[in-house]
Amino acid sequence: MAFIKKYIPFWGIVIAVMAVTIGLSVLTTTILIQRDTAAESKQTTQERIVKVARATAKMPTVKDVIQASNQGSSRNLQRFSKRLIKRDDVDFIVVLNHDLIRLSHPNNSGVGHHFSSMTDPLPALKGRIHYSQKTGVLGPEYRVFYPVYRDGRVIGVVCVGVTQKNLHAQIIKRTRPIWIGGLVGMLIGVVLSILLGMYLRYLLLGMEPKEIAERTARQALIDNSLPEGIVAIDNQGRVLSANQVAQELFEPNIIVNQKISSPLNKLLFNSDKPRSAENSVEVNFQDKQLLISTNDLRVRERKIGQVSMIRDMSEISGLLNKLTGTEHYISSLRAQTHEFMNQLQVINGLLELEEYTEVKKFIQQITNSYHEDVGYVSEKIKWSAMVGLLLGKSKEAKEQKISFEITSDSYVPQLKLDNHVEILVLRIVSNLLDNAFAAFSQVNAKNQVTLKLTYLAAESSLEICVSDNGSGITPEVRDKMFDQGFSTKGENRGYGMTLISTAVDRLNGTLEVTSNQPRGSQITARVEVKED
Repeated sequence: MAFIKKYIPFWGIVIAVMAVTIGLSVLTTTILIQRDTAAESKQTTQERIVKVARATAKMPTVKDVIQASNQGSSRNLQRFSKRLIKRDDVDFIVVLNHDLIRLSHPNNSGVGHHFSSMTDPLPALKGRIHYSQKTGVLGPEYRVFYPVYRDGRVIGVVCVGVTQKNLHAQIIKRTRPIWIGGLVGMLIGVVLSILLGMYLRYLLLGMEPKEIAERTARQALIDNSLPEGIVAIDNQGRVLSANQVAQELFEPNIIVNQKISSPLNKLLFNSDKPRSAENSVEVNFQDKQLLISTNDLRVRERKIGQVSMIRDMSEISGLLNKLTGTEHYISSLRAQTHEFMNQLQVINGLLELEEYTEVKKFIQQITNSYHEDVGYVSEKIKWSAMVGLLLGKSKEAKEQKISFEITSDSYVPQLKLDNHVEILVLRIVSNLLDNAFAAFSQVNAKNQVTLKLTYLAAESSLEICVSDNGSGITPEVRDKMFDQGFSTKGENRGYGMTLISTAVDRLNGTLEVTSNQPRGSQITARVEVKED
């Protein structure tokens, strides 16, 4: 067996097994048909010689000659029986009188003598039809003895038969087409086996099953070790494969060998043009930001489906937010440092000129400016990543002509949080402020957004409260605002509130939406921020 596996290719084994199987099947079928045909031939021959014997026994001429022979006449039926033999296609017809003297025989010399076996005709003399298979003058014979009646009593016997040689010749003649057909069937089976083996080789790309299994196992290990999710579907939308990352991303919407859900199919695969690595698209799914590239899945230039590579950008996006906030903070500090150096030079010059009143005014201006740009944030918020984010949002608010204020009672100490928790909190604050900035239908000097951050040390939780004096939220919108894709701003929007809701849930928090007085809305989130 090891030799076969080592030196004979799989498709060769398939050809051999199929050829042997088909050959044995055809051979067995042929033998069974031949046996049944032989038995049928014997049965047919038996019925035929019985009919000939019955017809002969009823002939008046036969009865007359037998009656005369029983009374001592020397008449016989030799010439008459030969005509019957030729007509009825049998090997011999022997007519016996009551004393079993032959009145006809295949050999002329046998006429007038007793039958070779005196016991065989006796049952017929008693009125019974009797079959016999014995060796006679012509060799092994198959014969029947039929009684001849006149006036209700047996007066003689008619023996009709064929030789075994002729019977076998008839059987061979009838079974020859069967053997020819069996041989042709075996040849066709061998040809089909060869074609099947070649087709299997074509389907398997010339590879052995062991090689395919090893490659599949290696590919599965590689796919599951990738940071990207990989999903492949066929032309009917049935999932061909999905690595572990993809299954975790879309559970329970992806099940191998089952059709992919319609929304997920539209998200990953339905596109006017392939989303290759060069033109990947970024989409939002639940609380995740996904980067998707899709390509056709082809075998020998024939499209059999599509494969999509998905990268979860949520973590990266969170890190970018954190980095952006830190950059804002650092940039602000650098600018302040540069400004302070210039201001110190001014102060130094004024002191040398002994302009002490001007020095006092200038220092007051510096203090006010610092508080307006950085101080009002850093005095209340000691968490550097959050400070950077709020400085960036403050800049956005100024560009949109929105008054952005952090309440005086806000306070957050420097927290040492797990990176995942820190990113989720920054995501909540960023999206809440973005939604608040978008609450105004037009630019107005009275547009105002207020943020309150409160760290509750006893509960290790952070309360985030964002309020605006915009257009507010109707009860109808409030019921649907956390549904993915729902937005009053148009298509391809409506993901911000979903991201907020999901992030709050993952931090075991609560989310409350209320109306702001006299107008606008207020959203309060409370989340767990346990330090490492």
